[in-house]
Amino acid sequence: MKFKLGAQWLEDRTSVTEMLQRLIDETGEQDRYLFTVAKDTKIFEEGDTLNNVYILLDGTVKLYKKKPYNEVDYPVIELSSGSFIGIIAFTTGLESLTSARTVEECKFLRIPLEDVERLTSEHPNIARYLDELILANLLERFRQNIILQMKLDSTVSKLEEERNELRKAYKDLQEAQNRLVHQEKLATLGQLVAGFAHEVNNPTSAIIRSTDTLQNHLQRFMVRAYEKEESDWRSEGQYFFDLGKKAGFPDTSTIRERSKKLEKEFPEAKKSQIRLMAQMQSELIEKLKVLTKENDDRLPYLLNQFEFGKMFQNIKSAGERISGLVQSLKSYSRADTEDRYEWIDIREGIHDTLQLTSNRIKFYELYIDLPEVPMIYADAAGLNQVWTNIILNASDVMGKQGSLDVRCGSDEENVWVSIRDSGPGIDEEIINKIFEPNFTTKKTGVKFGLGLGLSISKEIVEQHNGNIRAENPEEGGARFIVELPIEKQDKQ
Repeated sequence: MKFKLGAQWLEDRTSVTEMLQRLIDETGEQDRYLFTVAKDTKIFEEGDTLNNVYILLDGTVKLYKKKPYNEVDYPVIELSSGSFIGIIAFTTGLESLTSARTVEECKFLRIPLEDVERLTSEHPNIARYLDELILANLLERFRQNIILQMKLDSTVSKLEEERNELRKAYKDLQEAQNRLVHQEKLATLGQLVAGFAHEVNNPTSAIIRSTDTLQNHLQRFMVRAYEKEESDWRSEGQYFFDLGKKAGFPDTSTIRERSKKLEKEFPEAKKSQIRLMAQMQSELIEKLKVLTKENDDRLPYLLNQFEFGKMFQNIKSAGERISGLVQSLKSYSRADTEDRYEWIDIREGIHDTLQLTSNRIKFYELYIDLPEVPMIYADAAGLNQVWTNIILNASDVMGKQGSLDVRCGSDEENVWVSIRDSGPGIDEEIINKIFEPNFTTKKTGVKFGLGLGLSISKEIVEQHNGNIRAENPEEGGARFIVELPIEKQDKQ
């Protein structure tokens, strides 16, 4: 930095200081203003009113600022030879903003304020050099402030980056924790399902076995109840019992029409008997007419046999349904297998999932097209969770009215599964976000997304080296497509 003083160029503020010292020497008062100060000496305190001008001729001085919350001195700047100490207080007349302390032994020009006024009035060159020195120091302070501000901005930027990284790391940690909690819940659920399936399966199997034994003894007991030993009673009863097991349950209007006709054909029969006969097959009613025409005592016996047949069929159907549900639970959770990965037919898992979610999808029109596809090496329980999440999402969207289209297929490399609902579809603005952890649109009024459900589904599919995507087909609704490789893949 250069300052033009008359015809002379001065290179820096040190030169200005030397010129100022030389002028003061010429006044003969240099001994009055020249001071040497020892190391670690405090020149003035923060908040002092400065009555002297301090010009550093040799050495180093540090300025300190107290921190407001703990009153600890914090170093602000380090000044070297040629510096004007306390320049802000001198130029403004305000209290000092900082404290000044020597770092080493220093030499100063210390001029009282009243002497400054006298010297500058008696020696105009001193005033000019003093102004140049103040300007040089202010410019240097300004330069230092700019450098400091740039460093501060850089530090703030780095802190912001680190804070964003910490936020992301914390978010990732939360997501990982949520996944671990979810997996732990699934593991616990699998154990509970296995125990439940075992406990339910045993009595159900006993019920199904007992119906066969009970059926064999029922005919003999029924004949004895009517005090008959004729073999034709037993054969006739068996015939009505067998057809009772095959009988359906006609709708209300059909039963009403049949009842009116049967009341005329069987005038002695009770209303409860007429209603039971209205549920019989046509050939059974004709046989009943022939048998009861010869002996009216046979009517209650044969009707009871028919009703027992229906009851036995209901018991057997209910038991088989419970047994099927238990098997679906075992297959769904794979609680009875140690190795999660195995060669599977993907259609079995889809059927099991539809069975277990039947209470949610019973309101919908179902279209199921599951042709034969190649076996794949996969974690069946994990994939069942994928189908469950997608189907439950669809039921959340559609409520109690809609349709569900489930189909599968394959090409040379992949087996694919497509699940489409008839809901409102997915907003194009968020269709690429629905697989992100904790993403949900439920708060916007659309029950789409389960927070972690689709994120976990995506993770499971990617563990199989597959991919999952969502789209809005032309026919409406939303469709999820899962593609899984046919060849055996390494476990992820």
